[in-house]
This record gives sequence, C-alpha cells and structure tokens, in this order.
Amino acid sequence: MHILQSRLLDIVKNSYPEQDIAKLLTFASPPKPELGDIALGVFWLSKTFGVNPIELAIQLAGLIRQSPGIVSANATGGYVNVKFDDASLVELLGSCGLPVCHFYEVQPVAVVDYFGANVGKPLHIGHLCAPSIGQAIINAFRHKGYRVIGDMHQGDWGSLFGKLAIGYRRFGSAEALEADATEHLFEVYVKLTAAEASDPSIAEEYREAFQKLSRGDPEMVALWLSFTQKTIHTALELGKRLLVFPDVMIGEAFYEGIGLPTLGNYPELRTSMSEVVAELIQLGIATENEDGSVGVIFDESTKIPSCMLAKRDGTHGYLASDLACVKYRITNGWNPEHIVYCMDVRQELHVRQIFEVARLWIERSEWGKSIAIVPQCFLAKNGFLKLKDGAMSTRKGNIIRLGALMDEGISRVDALLKEKWVALDVKNTEAIAIGAIKYSYLMSDREKDIVFDWDKALNFEGHSGPYIQYSYVRAKNILEKSGWKAGIALSEAPALGQYDRQLISMLAKKEEAIDSMLAGYKPHHLAIYAYDLATTFSSFYVHTPKLLDEPDADLKNIRLEMVERTLRTIEEVFDILAIPLPERM
Repeated sequence: MHILQSRLLDIVKNSYPEQDIAKLLTFASPPKPELGDIALGVFWLSKTFGVNPIELAIQLAGLIRQSPGIVSANATGGYVNVKFDDASLVELLGSCGLPVCHFYEVQPVAVVDYFGANVGKPLHIGHLCAPSIGQAIINAFRHKGYRVIGDMHQGDWGSLFGKLAIGYRRFGSAEALEADATEHLFEVYVKLTAAEASDPSIAEEYREAFQKLSRGDPEMVALWLSFTQKTIHTALELGKRLLVFPDVMIGEAFYEGIGLPTLGNYPELRTSMSEVVAELIQLGIATENEDGSVGVIFDESTKIPSCMLAKRDGTHGYLASDLACVKYRITNGWNPEHIVYCMDVRQELHVRQIFEVARLWIERSEWGKSIAIVPQCFLAKNGFLKLKDGAMSTRKGNIIRLGALMDEGISRVDALLKEKWVALDVKNTEAIAIGAIKYSYLMSDREKDIVFDWDKALNFEGHSGPYIQYSYVRAKNILEKSGWKAGIALSEAPALGQYDRQLISMLAKKEEAIDSMLAGYKPHHLAIYAYDLATTFSSFYVHTPKLLDEPDADLKNIRLEMVERTLRTIEEVFDILAIPLPERM
C-alpha cells in the first residue's frame, strides 16, 4: 500500500476507529484520469454498517475533501474519486522504487517444486512453462523477504531408467554418450520404444534392470549416475539461458533411500519410500493387498480415485516418492510456510492425491503433531503450450527442442534488426529474443492453453516483451543524454501535468502487482503491470517532447526522476519475472 492510500485510510479511520478499515475499503483507478488519482471503494464498509454505498460515498467525499493535500473528492456510485495536490504526487514519486523492508521475527520459508527435467529426455518447448512460472514465483517470494528453496525435482527414477539402461545396452555408444548424453539417450529411448512394439519381452528386461538398480546393483548405479549427471548438466545450461536457477536438484531417486550419490549438498534423508509406505499402512491411510501391492482408497467425499503406492514386486510408484518428498521438506529443518508445485495440468489429479494423503498423514502421525508449521501446499498448474501444427510426442521423437526455440528466436531478432539497419551484439540480440519468448508466455494466465506465435512475440509495437524492453532502453538513453543525477533537491513542488500524474500513479502500483501475482501464483499479473507501465511511460514521453529542454528546473528534475524510476521499476519487475533486458535496441 503506498503513502496516498495510507493517508486516505487514516482519514476514514478517524471516523470508524473500532473497525479494521484496511480490510473494508478498496482502491482502484478512476475510469478517467481527469476524475482523480485514486478511486476509493466503500462497498464492504457500507455492507458492514448496513448503509447505502452511494450515501456513504457522498459522506466520505465530504470528509476527505476537508483534509490537507486534497484537491477534490467526489462520489460516483459506491466510489470516491480523489485528486491530490502536486506536492502529494511528488512525495509519492519519492517513495516509489525505495527498498522494501520486511520485518519478520523468523524469516519465512517457501519451497518451490519446478523444472521437472527427466533424465535422458531433452527439454522441449513445453519446458518453457513450469521453469518460467516457478522462477518468477521464487523471485517474487525473495522480493518479499522469504528464504526460498527452488527444487528442480528431476525425474531420475522408475521404469524410465530401466528403459534407458536396456536401450543403451542395445543401441548405445560410449562416444555418443560423452558427446551429447541427453540427445543420445533420447535416441536410444525412441529406438527401444519402437523395438518394444514388436517384442513385448523388452518390457520385462527393463523392469528387471530397474529392480537391480533398486537393490543397489553397482553396474546399474554407475549407469544411473552417469545418465543423471550428464542430463542435468545439459538442462541447467539451458536453464541459465532462461535465467532459471534451481537451488537444489533432489530427484525422485533420492527418496528411495538406498544411498545413491547426491547431486549437491542438502539435508540427509530420514524417511525412505519403504518407510513411508510402512507408516501409511500402520496409520490406516494405505492398505496392503493380497498380491503384496499397496494402495490408497480415498473417502468418497473427496471424489479422488484410488491409487498405488507400491507395486507387487516391491518397487514404488510416483506417489510414494512424492510423499517422502513432502515429509522431507517439512522435517529437514527448512520449515516452509508454503510449498508450491509448478506442473502442467495433467498432474492435477496426482497432486490432489499427494495433498490429501499428506493431510491425513500430518493429522495422524506423531511427527505431524510436532511440527511448528503446517505448510500451505498449492499446485500452480499450467495449461499446454501449443504450436500451430499440433501437439508433440516424446515417444515418437517429434518434439521442438527448447534450445532450438531460443536459437530460432535469436535468428529472427537478428533478421528483424537488419531490416531496420540496426546492428546489435550477440548479448543484446539474445536478451531481446529470450525476452520475447518468455514474456509471450508469462503475459497469459498460466492455467490457459497457449499457442506460441512468433509474430506476436516479436512485435516491437504491440503487447510484447520487446515493446517493454524498448521502453527501458528509451528511459536509459534519456538519462544518459541528460547527465541527470539522483538526489537533486527541489526548491518547490512543480505543477504537474496529466501525463506526469498518470506515470507517478502507475509507478506506485508495483508492489500491489507483485502482491497480486503471489496471491494466486500467477505471474501474468506482474507481466501485464510491466506492459501498462511501458504504455503509460510511452504516453508521457510522447506528450513531453521537449523534456530535456524544459526551462523550469524543478519540473525538469522531477520528470527526469520519473524516467529514472520507470527504468528501475521495469528492471525490478523483469528481474522478478526472470526476463533479460538489453542495454541497446
């Protein structure tokens, strides 16, 4: 909440000291800029007192109008449109962009489960989704003062590994594995899948290979480590290009508890999958069947279908791994308040099963009763990222590599710049291309299916990443030409124009946009704010054509400060969204 909103709350609070006014009043922008700077909504307050919102708005308008710093306050429906004097807007500008201080007795913690790279499978265009969403959530939590653990949680367990092991044995090459492990393992995976169609006995081979790994067979462990390390290295290198940086890489295999080598330094495992299954049986949450398999039958009221925890051969399903992961994150010393899962919509049922079993487990277990914080678990699901020519299939091999998508973006940007007779270095060209790709995704609600369109993504004049990046570069150029330095004192608050006021008001909405993003874990709220700020800045620039020649020194300095705050705000917002900014365009 910015200082002008706080000032209005204080005015109203004096009339209703016994009420929590902050929860009963809402803030919005007036429908037209000339009506004021802030629209104060009184609907919740009127409902609390059982009065007509229009009459209450008229009453509050009269009260606000008498306060210092107010130019006008007029009731319209259930709103009071308030216009502040120029000195108040200058004060508001001074507060924009200042470091946000957070005072916690104990620093809160969040764990974000994202990325989800699978061993032996190249990252494709669909992997733009969860890593982009997850990193933005991580960065927003950190902005709010949280300690955050971003966990890649890679898929390095299950029958997938058995397939890779047998595929490598049949079709593999040590030289090809060393040259490009991910592509080579993907190649043998596709070949084995094709071979399995005519020889069903292959399925038994890779099941046996996985069982050997589960028992700690040295040959299988060596293969597992080689495949996993090489694949994750490639994934992390691609992640760097997207500004995605996981803190830990704790894969599914870790929770088997058989002492496999770890891919980093993190707390040791205390409860393995086998122990999880045994404890859930003991607590009456899971049931062991006659064939030795173990499953969970949910209460009918949950409308969740039953599922397997362990197969009859003793190997575990994904649910056992994910439940061991939940307990690990809660009891290993992290003590998270929030655990956010970033996965596509196909995992929704599976995650509902995790959350429901975890809830029962915490309620019934001794460890659950002893924890200080029961974390809020949330699935930040995403829809599908589609191409115009249809879906992709890993099994058949017809996928669009994520690296190829980024390379094509760089080529397209380079071609567009040459058409405009603009020459940029590789670093700036890549920043524009990656910015275009990531913004075109993050600008949409994560739950919606999205069709990726190069023309829209690279539209320098429309709702796109390059449009916002251009506003940043324009602001940077203005400041460089002006020689302006921060901290110049004003002799008095200058008279501000309509576009000055609009830009200051938009700058003041940054924290509100970040809060809105975190409220539903939806980065598009912040992405759209960045676009709104860029368009507001563009209007300011167009209607202030002689900014550097302004004869009024105070007005010139204020406007240059507005340009500087715009630059810093775009920089901060794109940093949270993990979108790069070029230095030149």
